[in-house]
Amino acid sequence: MAVTAFIRGLALVSLGVAGVGVARAEESPLPVHVVTTTIVAPERSYRLTGTIEALDSYPAGFRDGGRVISVAVDVGDVLHEGDEIARVDPARTDASLRAAEASLVAANAALDQAEQAQTRAEGLLARGSGTQAELDQARESYLTARAARDQAEAQLATARRAVEDTVLTVTRDAIVIDRSAEAGQVVGAGQTIVTLASLEGREAVFLTPDDPRLGEALGSDVAIRPLEGDTARIVVPVTEVSPVVAETGTVTAKAQITGEAARGFTIGEPVVGELRLQDAPVISLPWTALNASAGQPSVWILPEGSDRVRLVPVEISAFTRDQVEIASGLEEGVQVVTSGSHALYPDRPVIVLEDAE
Repeated sequence: MAVTAFIRGLALVSLGVAGVGVARAEESPLPVHVVTTTIVAPERSYRLTGTIEALDSYPAGFRDGGRVISVAVDVGDVLHEGDEIARVDPARTDASLRAAEASLVAANAALDQAEQAQTRAEGLLARGSGTQAELDQARESYLTARAARDQAEAQLATARRAVEDTVLTVTRDAIVIDRSAEAGQVVGAGQTIVTLASLEGREAVFLTPDDPRLGEALGSDVAIRPLEGDTARIVVPVTEVSPVVAETGTVTAKAQITGEAARGFTIGEPVVGELRLQDAPVISLPWTALNASAGQPSVWILPEGSDRVRLVPVEISAFTRDQVEIASGLEEGVQVVTSGSHALYPDRPVIVLEDAE
């Protein structure tokens, strides 16, 4: 019995030694790669597509309308002050002008006669041959004739302006961006014949998918280049970001181009805009560092002065091609395991091979 108990004791000791050996084998440091966290403000790059539009555009039309007999310009024409745009048939206005001129001649003749009659009545009254009533009547006739003359002059001025308005001209240097009428067409008063744009400014109008970060784009620089080109032609600030999302899910952003640079772009020209924005500070890690615990993103960290890892939960702000950006859960200067994390468990001893780039 004593021998049996001794053998059993040896067996238990052997098993204990073997168990210690297994535990020590399991606790051998695991080689891993780590990276030291740093806080950075990532730069987002946005590629916007759009077109060049006029900074200041306005319609041009006839004041009185009529039948168009000619349109002297076309889309893309650069016009200077006084250049002719279009004409309407002047037959009616010419007839009105001749009638107004004849009315003025008659009114001037009637005024002369009334003035002479008034002078004669004043002389007769002074000599005692006339009466005050006759003089009052002569003065009233004179005032009536003078009012008729003034009215005839106003009608003549209106008729002359109507004749001038049969020719539509440019009031300041501009470029034609749209043509809305053709010869033979009857147009109404104020109806648009052409749409003009100032030569002094352009704006790039971009339609971009809605993104909360676009609200920060106002005032940021955007590099604009032709759609077919590779080199930025100009860098200007974003001057407007619409707060309204269109039915297509896009937001309109605009950038004004002024001065000589504006003349380097053609209205309607397709362009590309490169916009770079700084995001909120984050910690960027290789995607291999990402793990999960209880359905929550986590990473393994190696506390300073320790050789055993610890799993900490993190909040992810964004993913890039080969990086994951951590918004919270980590501090700067912490060592995070990036390679070998699949074999880790809490308090697992590790040995750092080298820092991952």
